[in-house]
Amino acid sequence: MGTRNFSAQLEDTSSAARTIDADAPMGFRLELVDVVFQLASNNFMNEARLYRTMVQSMGISGAPVSPMPDHRTGAARQIQTLEWMRVYDLICRWWADFPSELQEDYCRAVNIVLGGNGIAWDFRRDGTFGRVLPIVVQREVEIGFQELGEPRFEAARVSFLDAMKAYNAIPRRDRDACGNAFDALESVAKSVYNMPRATFGDVLSEMRRQQDAAAETISTLEKVYLMANKHFRHGMTTTFVLKRAEVDFVIGECLAGILLFTRL
Repeated sequence: MGTRNFSAQLEDTSSAARTIDADAPMGFRLELVDVVFQLASNNFMNEARLYRTMVQSMGISGAPVSPMPDHRTGAARQIQTLEWMRVYDLICRWWADFPSELQEDYCRAVNIVLGGNGIAWDFRRDGTFGRVLPIVVQREVEIGFQELGEPRFEAARVSFLDAMKAYNAIPRRDRDACGNAFDALESVAKSVYNMPRATFGDVLSEMRRQQDAAAETISTLEKVYLMANKHFRHGMTTTFVLKRAEVDFVIGECLAGILLFTRL
């Protein structure tokens, strides 16, 4: 569908190749307008409505009511004036204008453009964005939510959900993602060891005393705890300095720790 019928077969759309995060490049914007308006036109939708939705929802003052030579061209002009975050807001807003029977086609068309332009998110069928993760990691996230389905892990599940919301936000809220992911890990550990008033360090000491894991595994968790206390735990007064790849590392380590504790 759209402008990538051939090139989409050759493009690398893996998570490693999708590096554009805090931006909406101009080429991506123009291609987006083309595929959205083409889908609308092919299904006899009113293109003027899409244009009006864009102007009104994005708060574009001074935009002509009837742009020349047509609404698609007018939308292409106006999308160039938006802040990059608002382009993704527009994708969500346009999705709501498409009838339910076309929303899956809309998601597919938008995702082809996102992937082809190296954007680090995919658009979901519920009208939200999700960060593109390696397939193995995405599967682990899904398993993590399943493991946290037990009532005793409810607090951890809420924290982990908050972590993923921050991780998937546009722009990504790195400190919130790390902090909530570690909160989920600590909550699970306390629940498993029935130590609700203990620190994570106390739990690890008990874990070592009971020899529930290899010394190296416990040492790894201790290093994550040290990293959390230094960079993103509650009450930190320092500026968050972890690089984006380090945030990915923290999320992965916390997820691995959650799965470890739930399976003890």
